[in-house]
Amino acid sequence: MDHIPLPHESQHPHLKIPYLGGISHDRGSWYTYPQRHGWLVIQNQDKTVLLHGGEQPSTADSAVFVQSWLYFELLKEVLGDTVNYERFTRKEEDGTTIISTHRLETLIGEWSVNCGYGKKELDQLYKLLIQHRAMGLRAFLEMELGNPLLSLSIAALNERLMAAIMDLHVHLGLETPVDQTWRLRDKDLPNIEKPLLDLMQSRGWCPYDLRRFDTEIKYVSTLYYYSNLKVPRSSKDHSACSKERCLTMLTDPATYKLSHRSGCHACPLLSANMHEIERILRSNSIPLISLENGEISVHDLIAVSEFVAISHVWAEGAGNVEGNALQTCLLEDISELVREISGLKYFWIDTLCVPVRPREMQTLALNKMRVPYEGAKHVLVLDSHLRSLNATTMSTTELFAQVSCSSWMRRLWTLQEGRLAQNVWFQFADTAANVKTVFTNLDRRRVPSRVDFWLGNDISLDLWLQIWYRGGKVRNTSPVAGSLARTSHSLRTRSVSVPTDEALCLLNIMDMDLTRVTTVEPTKRMEVFWRGFEKVPKSFLFSKANEKMLAKGIHWAPSSFMGFQSEKEWLGPRDLNSPGEDDPHALVTRDGLQLALPGFLLHQDLLARMKQFDFTWRFPLIIQDANGVWYTMRVDEPWRQGSSTIRNSQQLAVIIGHELDPQGSSETFSFKDFAVGVLASIDKTEDNVIHVTAHYHVAVELLGEGFQKYFSTANKCALKVGIEQSVLRSESHAVSKERYRTAAQQLLEDKNTMETMLGQARHMGEPEDYEHILSDLLDAAGVAARFGDRSEVREVAGHQQWCVD
Repeated sequence: MDHIPLPHESQHPHLKIPYLGGISHDRGSWYTYPQRHGWLVIQNQDKTVLLHGGEQPSTADSAVFVQSWLYFELLKEVLGDTVNYERFTRKEEDGTTIISTHRLETLIGEWSVNCGYGKKELDQLYKLLIQHRAMGLRAFLEMELGNPLLSLSIAALNERLMAAIMDLHVHLGLETPVDQTWRLRDKDLPNIEKPLLDLMQSRGWCPYDLRRFDTEIKYVSTLYYYSNLKVPRSSKDHSACSKERCLTMLTDPATYKLSHRSGCHACPLLSANMHEIERILRSNSIPLISLENGEISVHDLIAVSEFVAISHVWAEGAGNVEGNALQTCLLEDISELVREISGLKYFWIDTLCVPVRPREMQTLALNKMRVPYEGAKHVLVLDSHLRSLNATTMSTTELFAQVSCSSWMRRLWTLQEGRLAQNVWFQFADTAANVKTVFTNLDRRRVPSRVDFWLGNDISLDLWLQIWYRGGKVRNTSPVAGSLARTSHSLRTRSVSVPTDEALCLLNIMDMDLTRVTTVEPTKRMEVFWRGFEKVPKSFLFSKANEKMLAKGIHWAPSSFMGFQSEKEWLGPRDLNSPGEDDPHALVTRDGLQLALPGFLLHQDLLARMKQFDFTWRFPLIIQDANGVWYTMRVDEPWRQGSSTIRNSQQLAVIIGHELDPQGSSETFSFKDFAVGVLASIDKTEDNVIHVTAHYHVAVELLGEGFQKYFSTANKCALKVGIEQSVLRSESHAVSKERYRTAAQQLLEDKNTMETMLGQARHMGEPEDYEHILSDLLDAAGVAARFGDRSEVREVAGHQQWCVD
């Protein structure tokens, strides 16, 4: 993996990927390589099996084959038959042979210039890499190959070749295909990048940073680059940190210590003239600071044309929880840095310019927090990790990566400070860097294809979204939908010491009236924030945010924008979370979220029937509409923490995200369409609006033709016998199902019915003998009889208005 550049002065060498030998080079296609060399790749529904010469190979032999096929043959297929495999291996001093890719960049650069490919050839290579990825993922997730580094090297090679193909698409003015990632974030699947995350943990990375990498980084190659950086906050003790937070970035007023400039330990505190600061704030202006002759001078913004705003991480000691004062040495340091980047002497820093007390003056200053960051000529970022590094020796890729890893990028308050600014400068040990200018001036030529541009572009994209992106639409959405989506993306990897500060930052970031929350109790701020919206995307009904608001009427709203959740989990399904400006939204009302969506009304007595037969929501519920169409409803997690219990007497409804399409999938034993939903109990109907209390997230599936016939057969068998409910309640399922034997046998005499039951058995991977099929039908008929007409539902049209809380 040594084609991936190392950061400057990295203390870690490249990982050594063992060369396993056994390459058999010929001029055939990558697709037929296994057959040509006596291998058979069998892809079952749940497992991939390798056979060599008709027999099960050893783990070692399987690994040799996988490396030969998925690594070296891929190189040949993409870059041409002239690839010399020996150029990709290197002998170590201990006699072992490893894979070396330090020549790969030269080959890819030359190939991208000279290949002469057009759209047809690039499409073929794209399809090859897609199939290679699918095969590689199956191999790594389903086979034991003995060395996890094997998967890393193959994934990194595929990513680099895919990046080169994307470069050629851009260079030729072609529409770029959908990029692919090897990183699978399904909690039930092992991660290919786990060896890298384990390595980073052993090198001292905080679990909080590792969680961000695990959830945010797209490419294995990018994660590999990050793994070789100098560890941020390495001098801190992270043993008590968790995936949810880094304790070293939090501030505790009881133990907070002010920092000194390096080399100073005993200089006096300098305090600002608070009477003058309060006078300026009361005049509806902003106070500014300068350091002159060792004393703090306070200035009115009205009298100053240009100034610098300081953005810093409070946990690093440049704040003060007791008063508006800082150490003399630190103020001298800040004053010098301000002059170096701007030639100015005036600056604004919250520690001095936002009164700690009285509360009235602090509120007045907080209400104006946008002004210094929007109005400053420059915003200067002070971060201890960055100030320990020399920027002038870094590549642009490392510059972006180091900023991305800084504590400043993980804090909530600093997001607004960077996003509102005209120019953001990051202070390093040797100089201040305007990273946006570096990004703007990047050499964006895509041919020859370059790994440093690819990695740097990937890393800088996160910085762009976090710092520089200030407006515009997101996927042609309405302003409110775009603002919520953009803000949730930016905040999910950030944290704050005082949770009630979040609403203050949100209102500033989203350009809303801050005075709405500065005058209420801090614990009520998020409630006021959410109630301030007139409308939001309908997707919030299906949000699976970790925690939701506890206040009546806004139980649908996430209680925080922070936390490692995907957009789909936090904001709900994408087809609903990005409405256009003229598309229907959900209305935020006093009683709940009001919106128009389709759904079903469940039978009034369904709950009572479920209780009679000890049927719980752990099992899928089979339901049927008035047209005899069958659906399954699978109950998932509670809709919110502390969801109320459903009472037996309550009428239930299911609200779904969209109308289910009967022309969907043609798979017989599958579902035609699928929709997310919410299971709710009906409280009342008022002015044609159905008011409900939500309880669970659900998934509703419109079943395929095979399942339609299967459940209709079971229902027909139950109706044919017609056993009374009182009898069914008095008997066990094992006893009562035998009452359907004769009817079931008669139904199975029909060829079409038998074919339906055989299809069900094949789909479930069960035996296809008569007795097993008969037993299956008896079980299904017994369940259908117990539910009877209680499984019937009434469809609700998509224009129906619901009010959900």
